[in-house]
Amino acid sequence: MPRFRLRYQSTNLEMPLGEFSIGRSSSCSLALADGLVSRKHAVLHVGPDAVVVEDQGSRNGVAVNGVRINAPRRLAHMDRVYIGSQELVLIDAAKLRDTSKETTDYVVCESCGAINGVAKRRCGECGKRLNAAGGETLVSVNTNGRVDSSSHAWGAEDTRTARALDVIAGIASKAIAMGRYEEAERILMPHLDTLLERALTNRRLSDSEKDDPDLLFAGATRYALQLAQGLRNNRWIDWVFRIHTATGRLMEAETIEALHSLVRSNKYSRSEHLRAYLRVIQNGATEYGAAERFLVRRLEGLAQVVSAH
Repeated sequence: MPRFRLRYQSTNLEMPLGEFSIGRSSSCSLALADGLVSRKHAVLHVGPDAVVVEDQGSRNGVAVNGVRINAPRRLAHMDRVYIGSQELVLIDAAKLRDTSKETTDYVVCESCGAINGVAKRRCGECGKRLNAAGGETLVSVNTNGRVDSSSHAWGAEDTRTARALDVIAGIASKAIAMGRYEEAERILMPHLDTLLERALTNRRLSDSEKDDPDLLFAGATRYALQLAQGLRNNRWIDWVFRIHTATGRLMEAETIEALHSLVRSNKYSRSEHLRAYLRVIQNGATEYGAAERFLVRRLEGLAQVVSAH
């Protein structure tokens, strides 16, 4: 039986020694029906002891554990490979120590965000020394390769949110530009939902000091507004109100104007999230200048429009 398998959706694909090609073409070992995937997107070089992933000059590139690769990259057990909007997980049968266990502990590198086995001393991606007891994030990864959302410190996804969102931003923007909003939503949803959960639990939007939280917040809000418009899905309007409420940020004028348009076109009528947000910003209204007070009045007008639907 082949040592290495590739988990795609709910299927474990056995990979014999040699080249395992991935792309949109039916001639590939794994054909993906995804408009963001090139005809011959990537190849996995499967050896007796290792698997190496290589981008085949694709339009949208290949990411491993949320980090885009620029050269062939050796994969480790439970590494996640992103091709288009699809997630693939490498399974190394030799590393499955106990199949009766549902989860295995891993350490997330604070420097580059890669997932490493708990026994490792240095990150396999950047070489930084790992020390789970000294500040690295210890997470649980279940046997299908997904981070357990109930694990310690929100797991690896939230540690890498800013980096992952930056990596997939270009891909999501292309999908939106082509009117493929459902594809864009599949790409963006895990990262936007993680940002909201961090905000709701009063945590920084990113654990990395290198990430600008204001830029991250503005970019995520822009994507949510685009999804609300393209999909006519009011959950993304809710998302905008909820993350602004959780962070206590006064909305930018552009966001407010976009919401005025969206609540009319989407016939948005759920006023509870907007009312909660208004209560938060009105508490600090005495410290606002003239420009900020104008924005508050625009939001109060928005509440009237929502109530009229």
